[in-house]
Amino acid sequence: MLELVFISGARAGVTVEVSGLLVAGRSPDCSCEVPDPNASRRHAEFDVTADDQLQLTDLNSANGTFINEQQLKGSICLQNGDIIRMGETRMRFQEIDDNAISRTSLNKTSFAFRAEDGPISDDDLNLSMSLSMAEASQLRPLDADILKQRLQTIMWVSEELASIKSLDALYGPIIDTLFEIFPHADRGFLLRGSKIDALEACAVRHRSGEKSDHLEVSQSLCRAALERKAIFVYDEDGGTDSDFDQGLSIISLNIRKAMVVPLMVKEEVLGLLVIDTANRSRSFTQDDMEVAAAVCRQISVAMKNAMLLAEVEQEAQNRANLSRFLPKPVVDQWVDGEIDIELGGNSYTGTLLFSDVVGFTRMSEKLDPEAVIHLMNSYFDRMIPCIESSGGAIDKFMGDAIMAFWGIPFNDGNCALHGTEAALHMQNALAGFNALQRAENQPTVDMGIGLNTGGVVAGNIGAIDRLEYTVLGDTVNTAQRIESRACYNQVLVSESTLAVYSDRVTALSLPAVKMKNKAEPVNTYSVRGLCFGDEWLLHIPLTCVTDGVQHYVTIIRRLQDERFILLHPAECKPEESELMSDMVELPKVCFGRPEVSERLPQQDIDGGLTRTVVFLPDGVLSDLLGTVVSSSVTWEDMPRARVV
Repeated sequence: MLELVFISGARAGVTVEVSGLLVAGRSPDCSCEVPDPNASRRHAEFDVTADDQLQLTDLNSANGTFINEQQLKGSICLQNGDIIRMGETRMRFQEIDDNAISRTSLNKTSFAFRAEDGPISDDDLNLSMSLSMAEASQLRPLDADILKQRLQTIMWVSEELASIKSLDALYGPIIDTLFEIFPHADRGFLLRGSKIDALEACAVRHRSGEKSDHLEVSQSLCRAALERKAIFVYDEDGGTDSDFDQGLSIISLNIRKAMVVPLMVKEEVLGLLVIDTANRSRSFTQDDMEVAAAVCRQISVAMKNAMLLAEVEQEAQNRANLSRFLPKPVVDQWVDGEIDIELGGNSYTGTLLFSDVVGFTRMSEKLDPEAVIHLMNSYFDRMIPCIESSGGAIDKFMGDAIMAFWGIPFNDGNCALHGTEAALHMQNALAGFNALQRAENQPTVDMGIGLNTGGVVAGNIGAIDRLEYTVLGDTVNTAQRIESRACYNQVLVSESTLAVYSDRVTALSLPAVKMKNKAEPVNTYSVRGLCFGDEWLLHIPLTCVTDGVQHYVTIIRRLQDERFILLHPAECKPEESELMSDMVELPKVCFGRPEVSERLPQQDIDGGLTRTVVFLPDGVLSDLLGTVVSSSVTWEDMPRARVV
């Protein structure tokens, strides 16, 4: 089965099965609707090839189709796990093994195994069975009462397992029920484990009520079933496999007939069900094996799911405990066994980000403490996803400030790019946050961000019973000092950070600034955009006047077709007046009057603001896009907080 799973956007979590031609796009008429303003009406198509591969073809979309963040040219056959992006919506392609379970006549081996990773369903599991006894046609048939009782037992087990909370509480009742449907069985064992020397008794019963701690199970029988991974039937009167060495345990335990059923999922043995008897009057028949297989199939499903659930719960608990003290990416790496958590540190190269609310102290003095806490929590709720979605780890919160890092402990070479991308998203998200604040007559905030790239020491600092994973060094200190000079709406970066992506950046060079503990002045740059493929992620603040009222407008993206996306209040009509720069390092520059192309649906992240696609007059941004130009404004002329 071929599937597409939406992992971002308005349809996140939706799974679409692909069995033939599927057209994806923004139009509701598409067979796979992608409700994304940056997707084309008919964006791309999926089709199943003759050899059951899924082929993806871009339909000359405006913004392009991306496979694992590489732009698609023409067509490609997808690989399992590929990530497809249309606009800002991402889908994962996955192949699900749906081979039918084969069933043949009950012979030496009549059932095969098939299962997926994760929770197991009844259809995912079958038991391999070996009929090591006289032909079933020679055996006494079961009467109607026993058949009815067996059907009721299978239904009871299925119903009980469907609502089970503790397998341990069910093992005993299962053994008791098996005694009812196998009236000739004297003893029953439910064993957990996959090796003969590690089997653990979950439930043990004797029909006479003999104390279970006096009962012993035959190792020879258990070993035979484990080695064959199949139902094994022992019959003292003949018919048992010729290569079976019955051992002394069978003789000493006076076992005349026995049946051992492996509890299995795929090739994994979870345990064994053993029933035996000293009664020679009736053998375990083909019908016995079938009902045992049906019951054990249900038990195996429940055991595996219970084990998986326990693992998930334990991992979730570990993550929750560690996430109180460590950044999420570090927790993920520890859970996956990629790093050890112990006292001490190591040297890495990474990118550090500091952000804070400019003028926070003055603003907080005018608010009640409860209002300050509510304001900051709402603010952090907007900022944290921008950092984590780009692979960043939040080191700590310091009042109104955030400290985050990329590339530690694993650096893919793009930590500076990812960190700056997150910073631009943060500034754009702040526009939506402030729009919500204005709508509720609440205070708005401005933010400055600083980034630096270089060597750091990262590790667990503190006492053995209270660890804090953090990063230290001159790179960290410099990043914080750069942020302290950042003005509102600015993303200020060091020369070492800019050097990583200097061929794909829009930035303004600012005058070198003297910083504490630095012998030489530090060069800093105000980044206003990054290029990704044929598109630009931008943060260019502007002002626009509509009906005599000044509004704040932000250019957030340039599309592949050279149109721009403006983010602005709904009452603002940018086409009615010229756009003026609100950048502190490039103030009062006229960007011309835009020509509106289309207005896009509102998105939650925009906080009620409107996205409008426009054409700007030729050459308006030609001196900025893809270049680093010098700003003529001095630090003294760049107010850190907005002048109201």
